[in-house]
Amino acid sequence: MPRPPAQRFTFPALAVGVLAASTASILIRVADAPALALAFWRCALGALALAPFAMRARQVGGPLQPTQRRQLGLSGVLLAGHFACFITALSLTTVASTAVLVTMAPLFVGLGAARFLGEPPSRRTWAGIALATGGAAIVGVADLGDANLGGRALLGDGLAFAGAALVAGYLLIGRLARQRLPVSLYAGVVYGVAAAVLLVACLLTGAELSDYDRTTWLAIAGLVVGPQLLGHTVFNTVLSTVSATVVAVVVLAEPVASTTLAYFLLAETPSPLFWAGGPLILAGVWLTATEGRRAVADPVAP
Repeated sequence: MPRPPAQRFTFPALAVGVLAASTASILIRVADAPALALAFWRCALGALALAPFAMRARQVGGPLQPTQRRQLGLSGVLLAGHFACFITALSLTTVASTAVLVTMAPLFVGLGAARFLGEPPSRRTWAGIALATGGAAIVGVADLGDANLGGRALLGDGLAFAGAALVAGYLLIGRLARQRLPVSLYAGVVYGVAAAVLLVACLLTGAELSDYDRTTWLAIAGLVVGPQLLGHTVFNTVLSTVSATVVAVVVLAEPVASTTLAYFLLAETPSPLFWAGGPLILAGVWLTATEGRRAVADPVAP
């Protein structure tokens, strides 16, 4: 029996989201602005872009339930923490290690989905998680011997790993909330909450929020249009039809694209370990994505 159109486009949409999200590392490197400020502008302008659609969805859907408000608030806080850790890590370690370690979230998502959502991953999915995270670990250890980065690399890797735990919670809550909330309302409110949290962090730390050069503003615009709206919003869209575990594993293809872009645009040569771990990541993504195609649920909240 043919899949409904919404289901047929789920995995092509995920591919678009991964490609868009993979530009984040490059754009952040190009931008001459504090890490927290970049995270703030990314979320704030993303929320502003979705605001008209979110308000329309709110009018149609009626008032939010207390549980939904808590989900939106917590998801926004987790997203803010994820961005803060991820962007700060980029200033301390390589694009390859940051992109890979921050996307080790499937380990946490798989366990959380089984424990809290009643969606235990299949054996095939666990095999995909093992392959992908194993490849991620191989790439991540490259920084241990990087004399140019020293102890900064280890701190950056730690922040990237913390970002993985935070984004795992964000995806799990998104999977739960998207069963009832349309993506425009969910993403618009979550981005707004994240922006508010990041604004407070910027003010407390004295991060410069303006007076950037033209290149930095263009990089911020790129972050909003690409990784935020075409990346995270697409991921939030498909959470209504596939499990958070599948989304988290598919996103692991992002560091492969990120590192390739860094090689051509930033002259950042991947370590030999990247070429050992990268194929494992892609193999794990393939295993999980093909399993996810068989288990796509009916769409519930477009």
